[in-house]
Order: sequence, then structure tokens, then C-alpha cells
Amino acid sequence: MIEISRRVFVVMLHFITLSMAHHQDSLRRSAEDAPEHTGGRARPGHCSYGRTTSCCVGWRNVNGICQPVCKTLCANGKCVGPDKCLCSTGYKGAHCDEDVNECGFLERPCSQRCMNTHGSYRCYCEPGYTLGADGYTCTREAACFSLRCQFGCQMARGGAMRCLCPPGLHLAADNKTCEDVDECRRDADACPPRQTCKNTFGSFVCVCQDGFAIGTRQGSVQCRDKDECLTGSHRCSRHAQCINTDGSYTCQCLEDYLGNGRTCWPRRAPQSKADMYYNYKFSRRTKPIQPSS
Repeated sequence: MIEISRRVFVVMLHFITLSMAHHQDSLRRSAEDAPEHTGGRARPGHCSYGRTTSCCVGWRNVNGICQPVCKTLCANGKCVGPDKCLCSTGYKGAHCDEDVNECGFLERPCSQRCMNTHGSYRCYCEPGYTLGADGYTCTREAACFSLRCQFGCQMARGGAMRCLCPPGLHLAADNKTCEDVDECRRDADACPPRQTCKNTFGSFVCVCQDGFAIGTRQGSVQCRDKDECLTGSHRCSRHAQCINTDGSYTCQCLEDYLGNGRTCWPRRAPQSKADMYYNYKFSRRTKPIQPSS
């Protein structure tokens, strides 16, 4: 009887041992099959699924490197994660398209006056003060005070004092007040191709020309052609075909219609002299669509 009980105990112990081994093996396989995110510093954006490694959701493979995808362009920054932008200094917002007004901070960046610019700021001084070499500190000068300058003054060659203007401004004819410099008029090549220069007070900005939209190309921010035919922003007749061109588009009436593309009417055969004369006069009054320069 004792021998039978001993055998039963040995069998039960062996069964328990096999069950625990099977459970541990199942846990190991589950861990191998589950997706393992290895998005650390070594391989950002890589995910392991068992023995297979590929880019995680929200990342794309570019020459063997997983790069994050931002559906909306980071205007003044870079994409660092799925739909996550890291803004450059002076910009904020989900897409880095909002200017930071540094002059509005509680801890003002300038000792006296501050002028906000696109993506940055500039300091200048009260009348009778000069701006130091640090670009922040204003110091009182007796000789400068008598000049009554609008934005402070500086020591010229020979020790004489003259009024000073912040960058982007120049002295007016009275040699006291400052006027804005129109960089767009002064420099015809201030902006790259497909972009138009717009002057601002003390600076300027470059914006895409009509017919183009901002986008990325080969890792850089550029103005790309806007396909009006694809977006439906064209003004072609519903009886015409829209043909996209670089920076613009053209309209061409369908085979059974006549007109300039924006206005199309059914073709009549044969045409009367009155219709022919009307079509001739209409074509003379209608100007073709010219692409934006």
C-alpha cells in the first residue's frame, strides 16, 4: 500500500513539473510574438514583432532608417515623432507656424524697448541712451540726450555722436527719426524662386506665390505647385477639362462644346452667321488664363 502511494506521488510530481515547464514556454512564446517597441535612442521608430523588425506605426522607412511622419508640415521646425513637431527658436504651435512674441514675456528680453520680429526680436533704447555691445543693455549718454534721437544713438568715428536705428530701419532725412527699410524693393532676390517677398516693419517674410503651396521636397521646405484641378479650386466650366500647369492651370472645353474653357456652350452645326459673329466677338473679349509670375 505504501509502495502504491509512493508511485502516485511520483507521477503527480512529474505532472506538476511538466505543467510548469509548459506554462513557462507559453509565456516565452507570447513574449516573442508580442510587438516589442525599441523606440529608444539606438533605433528610434523601430518595432519588433517576434523575429521581424520594421518601422512602427506613424513612421516610414527611408533608406533603411525609420523617420517620423507628420501629416501636416512643421513650418518652422522639424518632425520628431508621429504628428509631433519640434519648433525652432522663436516659433510655437502644433505645426510651428505661430510666431513667439518675445517682447510680451513677463521677463522682458530688452532693458528698455523691444521690437518683435518674425521668429525673433530686436532691442533699442530710449532717446538719450545708447545700446551696448550685448544688444540688450542701454546706457545714458549726455551727448546723446541732446540729439533727441528716436531710438538712441552711438559713437561715430572721430568721437561724434549720431542717432542710431535698429536693424531693418534707417535714418530719415531729419537724422533723428527712423524709417522702415523695404528689403523687398531693395533686393529683388531676397526670396527664393516661387516665393514672393512681403515687407514687414524692420524685416520681411517670404510667402509662396499664387498657384503654389508650402511643402517638403528632399528634406527641405519649398513651395510646390498647387494642383488646382485636383483640389477643385479651378474655375473651369463643368463642360470643360481642367489641365494643371506649373503654378496655374488651363481650361479646355469638351469636344461637343465651344468657348474659352471657363464658359462653354453646346456646339451647333451648322452655325449661322450671327452665331459665328457672336463667337468671334466673344473670343476677342476673353483673355486666356496667365500663370502667376
